[in-house]
Amino acid sequence: YEIYQCDWSSDVCSSDLAFAQSFPDRPVRVIVPYPPGGSTDLVGRILGEGATESLGQSVVIDNRAGAGGTIGTVSVARSAPDGYTLIECTVGTCAIVPALMSNIGYDINKDFVPVMLIGGVANVFLVTPTFPPKTIKELVALAKQRPGEIVFGSGGIGNSPHMTVELLKYRAKIDMLHVPYKGSGPALIDAAGGQIQMLVENEPAVVQHVKSKRLRALAGTGPKRSAALADIPTMIEQGYDDFVVEAWFGVLAPAKTPRAVVDKLNASFNTALQNPRTRQRLEEVSVNIAGGPPEKFAAHIKAESDKWSSVIKANNIKPE
Repeated sequence: YEIYQCDWSSDVCSSDLAFAQSFPDRPVRVIVPYPPGGSTDLVGRILGEGATESLGQSVVIDNRAGAGGTIGTVSVARSAPDGYTLIECTVGTCAIVPALMSNIGYDINKDFVPVMLIGGVANVFLVTPTFPPKTIKELVALAKQRPGEIVFGSGGIGNSPHMTVELLKYRAKIDMLHVPYKGSGPALIDAAGGQIQMLVENEPAVVQHVKSKRLRALAGTGPKRSAALADIPTMIEQGYDDFVVEAWFGVLAPAKTPRAVVDKLNASFNTALQNPRTRQRLEEVSVNIAGGPPEKFAAHIKAESDKWSSVIKANNIKPE
């Protein structure tokens, strides 16, 4: 990413500064590249409502779903770089899909500039209640005894839950059989019914399954234990250093958006994250809040892209 600085004495930079001083003078649109109702949509709407107050203009959420999030993302890559059209980026569209698929229609590094990392939702390793392992150590030991026999499901190839298991396979040098479903709902149903032995899923979708004992949680993938599942240890606690996987969310602007505009958006979004009501609403849906400058988000995307690219190559993961 080119997080560019500017000599404001130049004509171009002076023009950018003048534009930024009047920005925004109309609503700002954030494209959510998934259908309404999902976690990406919910997080975007919570942030948008908070930023409407701090930005002084409405932040409008526009759902443009399709092709694993790439349709909405491409539309923003081709939008005017004026700060009025943004994309809510996810671990999938920013880090996994670009490493998994070719010809997706955009280049994360060339077509966008980071605005802010919002935060992330941890995943949870889950097993059917009759499956023997009660810890990740026991799961790994069983997988080594029975290579390729343990069956795990996910809501689809290349999503954050699927890639979490692939990361464990990569780190522990084990082999398990992946069964991709068309969405996490059917995978959860089959796991609870014993048709598959395990799966990983975003925490907000599984809390009730764990508390009702329809599924047993082995570990969370957040940097610390979740308040909603406080008795479930993290992967780090179970001996896997730096094993943090989150379904994260951030905001990108089209490339060449003036830095002064990016800074203004960043400041407004950070102010929104500090609003007690916004923070409470995000924490209620288990979001580990991040925030920070654009450079922090750029570094995060780079680290995540490198991590998932390594896992995809090592495990020879192919798109559907």
